[in-house]
Amino acid sequence: MHSQYTRTVPPRFRRQALRQMVRAAWGAGLTAAALAPATSAWAQATAEASAAAQAAKPAADAASSGGVGTVYVTARKRAELQLDVPISVQTMSDKDLRAAGTTSVTELGATAGFSFTSAQSTGAYGRAAGMVTFRGLQGELGRPSDASGGVFVDGIAITGGISTLGMSDVARVEVLKGPQNAFFGRSTFGGAVNFITKNPASELRGTVNASMNHRGSSDVDASIEGPLVEGLLNGRITVASHNKVAESRATDGGALGAENSKSVGGALYFTPTDKLWVRLRGNFQSNDDSLPAVAYLAATGNTSCAGKTFSGQNKTGETVQYTPGTAYFCGSIPSLTTLGSSAINANTSIPAAAYNGFVNNTVNDPYLAKSPKLDHMGMRSEVTQASMQLGYQLPKSMDLAVNLGYNKAYTTSIFDLDKTGTANFYTAQITPTEDLTIDARLSTDASASLRGVVGVSHFKSSYVYSQLDYSPGFGGTTVGISSNFSNFDSDVPAIYGSLEYDFTKQITGSFETRYQRDKITSRTRAGVALENESSNWLPRMTLRYKPTANISMYANLAEGVQPLTVNGGYTSASAAGKALLATLVPGVNDFTPQPKLTSMEFGLKQRVSRDWQYAVAVYDQKWKNRLTGTSVFNPSSCGTTTGTTDCPLTASGAGIQAGNDARIRGIELSVDAQLGAQWSANAYVDYKRAKWTRYDASSQSVYGSYGVLALTGTAVSFDGNTLARVPDLQMSLNSTYRFSLNNGWKSFVRGDVTYVGKMWESDFNFAKTDGYSRFDVRWGFEKGSMSFDLFVKNLANDRSWTTVSRVPNLGISPLTSFANQGLTAIAQEARSVGVRASYSF
Repeated sequence: MHSQYTRTVPPRFRRQALRQMVRAAWGAGLTAAALAPATSAWAQATAEASAAAQAAKPAADAASSGGVGTVYVTARKRAELQLDVPISVQTMSDKDLRAAGTTSVTELGATAGFSFTSAQSTGAYGRAAGMVTFRGLQGELGRPSDASGGVFVDGIAITGGISTLGMSDVARVEVLKGPQNAFFGRSTFGGAVNFITKNPASELRGTVNASMNHRGSSDVDASIEGPLVEGLLNGRITVASHNKVAESRATDGGALGAENSKSVGGALYFTPTDKLWVRLRGNFQSNDDSLPAVAYLAATGNTSCAGKTFSGQNKTGETVQYTPGTAYFCGSIPSLTTLGSSAINANTSIPAAAYNGFVNNTVNDPYLAKSPKLDHMGMRSEVTQASMQLGYQLPKSMDLAVNLGYNKAYTTSIFDLDKTGTANFYTAQITPTEDLTIDARLSTDASASLRGVVGVSHFKSSYVYSQLDYSPGFGGTTVGISSNFSNFDSDVPAIYGSLEYDFTKQITGSFETRYQRDKITSRTRAGVALENESSNWLPRMTLRYKPTANISMYANLAEGVQPLTVNGGYTSASAAGKALLATLVPGVNDFTPQPKLTSMEFGLKQRVSRDWQYAVAVYDQKWKNRLTGTSVFNPSSCGTTTGTTDCPLTASGAGIQAGNDARIRGIELSVDAQLGAQWSANAYVDYKRAKWTRYDASSQSVYGSYGVLALTGTAVSFDGNTLARVPDLQMSLNSTYRFSLNNGWKSFVRGDVTYVGKMWESDFNFAKTDGYSRFDVRWGFEKGSMSFDLFVKNLANDRSWTTVSRVPNLGISPLTSFANQGLTAIAQEARSVGVRASYSF
């Protein structure tokens, strides 16, 4: 089902001979790749590369003499010392990423202080879904609009394909904490991750990187770059392959957890004058995965809740005590070690009765017709990215920057929804997304005491979620179209800018803001269009105090919003279905309330000496209208009857959302240290408390067939509870020791440790996961243009759960009620041992 392929590199060759061979095909090959319609372009929206290079010249002493180095970032759309930027920022170069063996957004989040969740409430897991979370602002819906952090490539927002994003062409990553709406727009009210890609070199170069572990998983990327027109046009082409073998096998023998990706990208860098540059970048990637390795933990027969008492509020606001009225997990959650590998299971073959509907689209779903054809359980997607950027230096040290970007990600997934060996529920989920970014801005002299930026942007996106169901657990014999459906277009024009003024040499104030109009047009399956619109000012005010050149203290106040979105289950329901939902969920309508955040942050950064520096930030965030979702089903008296006046919903129910309020407070600390001439270390710690100030679960608890009423009784509100799946403590530490060997060889030993604390399984706070850790080690060797290292990932083989979510038990046969409960859970990947090699010329 998953093809494996390798790239062979000749063991010996002469550099001169290789140069002659590649020069012959270089111009035509790269130009064709850059112009091919299947590829796309990534770009950085500012002249940051040249600006950073000029700014870094006087400050290179530490980096060149063995200290922790001087880092420049472009978090505020201009090159600045990381020490001077009055927000919490972490950066990693391409060398840092390769040294840590980081190849995915998931691995990056573990060391950079954010969370990446590859799961969503609709049942999709693995690389079919995913969202970025900062500072405990954990959503649960799994849609692009639900993320508290935005992902960008060269300043271009990426709304689809985040889980499969490659890093073979990345120069560095900037991870920005706290609201970034003023400069980066919506979906960044918790933070932003900006991948900054490499410029093509002005001389002929090539690189091949390859790694393989003992299971046969492999990652390979190769690039070649150089001048196409000397002094005027440079180019680069990159190809990459990712192949991950199955982590486990289902009881029917099928693969679980296999991944396969292939990508090709190109870049052109044009410098017609010393004041103007233009860059085109492109990438096309195809992905083909099996079902992910997900466990289902059925609570049936579990007695851990017996005698346990919990608190909540009833409909009149009175505090009530209750004991879960159905079997569930209380206190702790069984581990994978206790349950055994059989807990990770699913039906891995498409049932014959569902094949034509899911694969050949006999139900005539228009979105499935446009998406990649998938003929096995799992996921297939195609991701195209294209962009163009330019920078122009104007008189009086002003700069003009223009950024254009287009992204398309079409994904088809087929899942065993109950995630057990029982053949009850299957679903096909189709999520085509497209987005377009247009951005232009003018910056004044960055060295003046009064400086500023003014810009305009226009963001347009289209998001579709279409679901097909095959439900033999309800007596279904054919594939049907689910009422779980979303189709909305966003149109977001905006103006933005900033003013910064040095009141004295030590005190600087800045004001940044964005005014945007967020318009959403939602369409039902029948084509009925609904519109909603919201206009927002998104400010960030900052005061910075620098008593010395090496100490910076700041305070900022910022506001942010998440995008408008729709209540897809309600908009897609029939008239009878809407009437039923209105009786169960008071106030439900076509659109959800817009989530908003108010954030206050205090920070201190200090370069103590050339050998170590630190940054600490204290934050307080108030989150209004955090969206909470549930699936509402027909009355239990309906049995398997659907689509009637009394039983108007489909077998999969209707997914709806309501808004609640939370407050998250925490402290972050990062440290970079050169412990000796050959020994360096970096550390990061984030401790937080994330509490519901208003959590009304009546939309779930009022309707007993979903199973919540059986758990919570008359309690429908849970103010004061902790947000689910938000760890109170996250830590990471890495350390590298370098030393010299004989004959020009150098060596290094590196260790990476991450720790994620305990998390509640649901917002009802019944049970917690165990905290988990991961320890990776590498032993590397380098000489000239060659390097290789041996690595072990997850040395202690910690298989703790990284994500758990409460869901009804759909694996019971016959299924007569949704009251039976359980958990879906994802474990850390098992220990792997491998080797990595790199060669450049």
